[in-house]
Amino acid sequence: MELTNKKTVLVLLCFRPVLAICVASAPITASAPVPSPISQPPTAVPSDPQIKSLCAKTEYPDLCLTTIAPFFNGKTDIASVVEMLIKAGTEQTKQANATATKMVADPKYADDPKTISGLKGCYEMYDDALDNMQNAMDAIPVHDIGTIETMVSAAITDYGTCDDGFTRQPNPVPDGVSPMVDINENLQNIGSIILAITDLMH
Repeated sequence: MELTNKKTVLVLLCFRPVLAICVASAPITASAPVPSPISQPPTAVPSDPQIKSLCAKTEYPDLCLTTIAPFFNGKTDIASVVEMLIKAGTEQTKQANATATKMVADPKYADDPKTISGLKGCYEMYDDALDNMQNAMDAIPVHDIGTIETMVSAAITDYGTCDDGFTRQPNPVPDGVSPMVDINENLQNIGSIILAITDLMH
């Protein structure tokens, strides 16, 4: 019985170094996959009942909540919510402008001057939209609801005008569809949300 116990201990002692060697050598195996970077979690959607109530009054309540999320500062009064939404719309307009700039340099459109021209036209529309959003933002502290509505409506028009610049163009933009159409639709929807909540300031 005593001999058996000694053998068992001997086996365990031999096994542990082998395991250590295996673990140590794994990272240098040529075929080992490189782990992908871990994506950052999305900003949490505001759970405040007042924010949810305001967003529920818009045509796009889910988009309203996710748009506010990165800019949510804890304030829930209507003017503050409008300010958060305008900040979000401004940031996304800047991103749209950057996307259009990148597309102009895309070899895919190198031989398509009409599409390049349309994208450059979008630059102007996005710049104008940014000015309009800033004017709307400036009108919040003085409670100038008319200016907020006028400026946001003008920005919505700017996004549509960007798309209009691609009408009846040949490939690689099929059927004259704007390559920015999805981005502009999202921006227009955000504009619609801003108008809906601004209307509650009356």
